[in-house]
Amino acid sequence: MKKTLVVVTSAILVIILTIPAVASNFVLGNSQYTLVKSSGISWDDAKNEAAARGGHLVTITSPTENDYIKNTVLNGQEKAYWLGGVQSGDQNKKTPLSNWSWITGEDFTFTDWYPSEPNNAGNKNEIHMSADSRYGFQWNDEGAAVKQQIRGYIIETPTAPTPIPGAVWILGTSLAALFGFKRKFKK
Repeated sequence: MKKTLVVVTSAILVIILTIPAVASNFVLGNSQYTLVKSSGISWDDAKNEAAARGGHLVTITSPTENDYIKNTVLNGQEKAYWLGGVQSGDQNKKTPLSNWSWITGEDFTFTDWYPSEPNNAGNKNEIHMSADSRYGFQWNDEGAAVKQQIRGYIIETPTAPTPIPGAVWILGTSLAALFGFKRKFKK
């Protein structure tokens, strides 16, 4: 009876170790996305909270990632959510399209600005990026005065690689060998 219990427990352990954890997060490629709801949070606070959770505000670098964020992560949401885009070097508020970057330093080549954005509306200091439901979650430049519109932020965290079949085979044969040696010495 003990031997059967050990074998069944070992088999379950092998299966559990090879299946990714089930969570309420969203995964695409090598990134996990977490939608955090926090009404009125500032961009700086959202950036710090994302880092404290082991990630960063989402950086959207391709049409595939952008569509996934809009159609899956933000599906059914309202208002605006902070993204990891930030603008520097526009002190005179005359060049709203210039000097945008991702907080991770990734290339800022793909964009999905709403047609009239970024615009530094009302000559405000709109230096942070959001995805806004009013614009079909296209991007908008936002300033500090937008707290009533913000409903949270999206964290992006790198995912661990999935175990390769060879590693699973090695684990299984190691366990089988261990139980075989144990059985041999028990006799």
